[in-house]
Amino acid sequence: MSCPKCRAQRLVEIAVKIAGRTVTLHSCSKCDTRWWDDEGAVIDLPDVLDLATVRR
Repeated sequence: MSCPKCRAQRLVEIAVKIAGRTVTLHSCSKCDTRWWDDEGAVIDLPDVLDLATVRR
């Protein structure tokens, strides 16, 4: 995988389980671009927060 902005190969990836799904934060070490994906599909931060919200 490479950064969609600068094409650098050096990325930090942090995967977490949220609501039974694997959501991964990708961060480019070169240009500081960040993006999330939900089991391979790119999603926006508000969608990640919605998944992580506990409904009472």
